Amino acid sequence: MEPLVLALVASLATAQEAEVVVGPTPGVPTLSLASAIALALEKNFSLRDSTAAVASARWQETAARAQFYPSVSPIYLRSDERWVFGFDVSQRLPWSGGTLVATGRHSSEPTVEAPFPRSTDLRLLLSQPLLRGFGPNASFYDLTNAKRARIGQERSLALARQQLAVQVAAVFYSVIAQRQLIEVAGQSYERTEGLRRASEARLQVGMASKLDVYRAELQSAQARESMVRSQAGLQAALELFRGILALPLGDPVEPEAAALPEDLEPPPEAVEALVKRGLENRLDLQEARDQVGDARRGASLAKQNLLPQLDLNLGVTRLGFGGSFSDAWRAGDSRVEVFLSATYPLQQSAERANRAVANIEVGSRERAVERQALEIEEDVRSAARELDRIRKSVELQRQAVEVTVQQRRLAVLRYERGLASNFDVVDAESSLVLARSALVGLLASHAVARLELKRAMGTLDVDTESGR
Repeated sequence: MEPLVLALVASLATAQEAEVVVGPTPGVPTLSLASAIALALEKNFSLRDSTAAVASARWQETAARAQFYPSVSPIYLRSDERWVFGFDVSQRLPWSGGTLVATGRHSSEPTVEAPFPRSTDLRLLLSQPLLRGFGPNASFYDLTNAKRARIGQERSLALARQQLAVQVAAVFYSVIAQRQLIEVAGQSYERTEGLRRASEARLQVGMASKLDVYRAELQSAQARESMVRSQAGLQAALELFRGILALPLGDPVEPEAAALPEDLEPPPEAVEALVKRGLENRLDLQEARDQVGDARRGASLAKQNLLPQLDLNLGVTRLGFGGSFSDAWRAGDSRVEVFLSATYPLQQSAERANRAVANIEVGSRERAVERQALEIEEDVRSAARELDRIRKSVELQRQAVEVTVQQRRLAVLRYERGLASNFDVVDAESSLVLARSALVGLLASHAVARLELKRAMGTLDVDTESGR
């Protein structure tokens, strides 16, 4: 029996220890990380809502711009006693804030006994505010707000795309990590089964106790339970992967076979340089700065609205009567009028309150910029620190794996020569599984942390990551 025992024990030391790339279920469709990101950008529900918000903002901007287009309203009235046709035209003037209104009427009353049954009436009025409502800030205020709303939605969409790319990478590498954990558990199960068989064989020849067999059986059961837990984790990760791609959870698509990164490099620049790039590139900080300008425009308009309404008006009128429309036009009397009109409400509580609120809003927006800059600096420093921590932890964990491999080999050798029970082998096996599992988790985290640092700096190019 002893040669058989030695052969079984020797198999413990030569069991497969190299980590391999575990692939997806055979025959199912697969996606690379770039393809998964591209599909998520197209189908993810939250991102589609953000895209719809951008489209809505663009329509609102178009509507705001339409106020500077000429408005033409044709008029046609007809009855047994009278008929009228003409037009009304109005045009809001950009930059100055003035308005131009033109009206024209041709009317005829054939049943009325009068020497001149037809008449023409043409009126043109240019009204230019001199105080309240004057200038591009007042005239373009609504249009500028609509543009800013559109830009804000586009920036929010870009930020959502970056965040989604990081989330897709996280669930992608979660699947890869779960596959690796299944492989680690499977290798551990093969080794513990060999230990169990060796312990039973040694018990038969009196070289081991029943406790050794129980210990080996417990270790084997724990390895099987670890495999079951890893399988459940893999299914959960696959469902998350399909869910973020807006696919049915029962869809067979899976991430393609991929290896976790092995060569881990430190952050490319010093933390201060990374923070500087973040402050230059982050879209949310740019939006916060533009919101300060929005608040200042609002405060300026609120101050202007406290001024009296003083308008300079230029009116041109031509009114004529005749037997025909041509006679009525030639006989028309033209008149030009220039006059001022002014109004000033005595009750201005609302306008004063609006100005005070607008000034408060300016201060709030300025503080928001400072707060956003600090949050971005903290975000970049945290992401860089996490990436560096993972890199250092990977190096330490690789050393731990090597130590546990050597520890297990020594324990197997001592057990083979009868110098110890299998307790040391079981303990070394547990340490090896924990070390390898921790290394897999760190490598998967590093792949995501690399993208997270780019996102924190605002330099994550989603189109490049998606292969477009």
